[in-house]
Amino acid sequence: MEMLRNTWYVAGWAHELVHGELLGRTFLNVPVVMFRKADGTPVALMDRCPHRFAPLHLGRQVGDVVQCGYHGLEFGADGRCVRNPHGKVAPSAARVRSFALVERYELLWIWMGEDPADPSLIPDEFAFVAASELAHNRMYFHVEANYLLLVDNLMDVSHALYLHSGSLTTEEMRDDYEPRVDITDGVTNLVINQSDVAPPPFWAAALPPETTRTDVQETSRGHMPSLVIHEMIYSRAGQPPFSEGGASSRSAHMYTPETDGTTHYFYTLSRDFHKDSQEIQARLETEIGRIFTTEDIPMIEAQQRLIGNRDLMTMKPALLPTDKASVLMRRHLAGLIAKESSTDAA
Repeated sequence: MEMLRNTWYVAGWAHELVHGELLGRTFLNVPVVMFRKADGTPVALMDRCPHRFAPLHLGRQVGDVVQCGYHGLEFGADGRCVRNPHGKVAPSAARVRSFALVERYELLWIWMGEDPADPSLIPDEFAFVAASELAHNRMYFHVEANYLLLVDNLMDVSHALYLHSGSLTTEEMRDDYEPRVDITDGVTNLVINQSDVAPPPFWAAALPPETTRTDVQETSRGHMPSLVIHEMIYSRAGQPPFSEGGASSRSAHMYTPETDGTTHYFYTLSRDFHKDSQEIQARLETEIGRIFTTEDIPMIEAQQRLIGNRDLMTMKPALLPTDKASVLMRRHLAGLIAKESSTDAA
């Protein structure tokens, strides 16, 4: 399955890279080893020694180089073999590919393509992930499903009306559910406004106890190729968004393809309520983990098993009005992949 390569994907949380330790992960079907130099610079190399094709992440970091754990060849940050312990000169083929790896917003971003990497293309909108004025719950999930099914899940949030009924939504919220969708500057936007509804349990706990009716604004913003920002704003009925007595959160859902059928799911929930409460922090960690691991992920993995190695859209699914945002995002991405493929072929 073709994937967009000349773009930025999230490779991990910045704290995962510790000097002296190697981290091996697969991105877009390519094995990658990551490490941090003594000066803090993050490095990413092909995780395959060119000698006997052993995984480099099973070796060790020696200073600012990676030493293969099989025969001891050592590779620098540029991928060049800097030491051959079995001879004075390293073979000319003793080189591994290096990838651009940038640390920003407490995340590691990797560029898997051949074109020059441009850090300015990392969306500034994700700066909130590291905002000091917000509290954050950060998580990682490994999902046995294609990354586009996960993108669909956040660009068609109507699933929450049923899959998360009783926690994130109520039956009342199924009425007057009319998403507005557009694409602006390459970003797919989904907006849903609901007025005078009772808050679901998850949000009732974040609001003042006397709050019985609320107005809700929900948005999803899909950045290419597979980055989604989801925002929820609850305010007292009749009051504007972000007014006193309300609560809001913004979550980042960063889906990085591991293989055609598996995905790295990096997630953060950033909130403006109960920011200093360790009890709320722990409770949210537990509840969010429960929702993902017992509701979203099992459903999407089951969906993947039925789809198999086919692309969802080639199976001609019955489309609903609520699918508009996810379909637009898929089509936009497909166009970028086709353009990239034609350029590579030329």
